[in-house]
Amino acid sequence: MPEWRLLIIVLAVMVLIVVVEMMRRRKLREKYAAMWLLVGVGVVVMGAVPGLPSWLASLTGVELAANFLFAVAAVVLLFVVLQLSSEVGHLEEEVRTTVEEIALLRCELEDAKRELDSRLTAAEDRLQRS
Repeated sequence: MPEWRLLIIVLAVMVLIVVVEMMRRRKLREKYAAMWLLVGVGVVVMGAVPGLPSWLASLTGVELAANFLFAVAAVVLLFVVLQLSSEVGHLEEEVRTTVEEIALLRCELEDAKRELDSRLTAAEDRLQRS
């Protein structure tokens, strides 16, 4: 086995270990980890089976295996960007909703403080009159 194939397999296994460890420590959510685990397993398989990239390239009509691998990598990165963009959109909506709720709660708190102050003032006036 050529050294570069061994290096690719070792790096992919290291990525798999890091992803599993990040999941274990709750630093990476499962929906993102699944994608990275699939990528890691795919890289291990591509590195372990010598003719697989060339066979897949010829199957899809791509002339060079390297071009096929770059195209697959680009598609994977496109899905990563799409997934993360979707998540950012959801998080922006949650932040906006939370900020609006906090603003409403602050208004209610200020109203309650004013009401309490007016009641205290009225009670103090009654006590002074008596």
